[in-house]
Amino acid sequence: MATAISVTVAVISVIVAIFGLSIAAKNYNRFVSRDNREENQTEGELQSDVSYIKRRIDDVFLEQREANKTLAEHSERLTRVEESAKQAHKRIDGLEHRMDDDK
Repeated sequence: MATAISVTVAVISVIVAIFGLSIAAKNYNRFVSRDNREENQTEGELQSDVSYIKRRIDDVFLEQREANKTLAEHSERLTRVEESAKQAHKRIDGLEHRMDDDK
């Protein structure tokens, strides 16, 4: 009878050990899948942030290009205004000389 009890205890011990291993394996798989899910989510957020930054950089480049065009236009206009002012000063100087000669 002692042998039967020993065998029974041994069989129960093996069953409990197998059951414990199966629970441990399930928990391990669950934690691994959770870690993978969190890792994938973080990676997705990073990719989204990077694509947002790329779009914003493209927008800044377009705005800079427009600002450069406007600056070039203003530069041309300023050159024309300076030439016009120079011509006006020459005409004014000519009028002053004529007025001085008339006196």
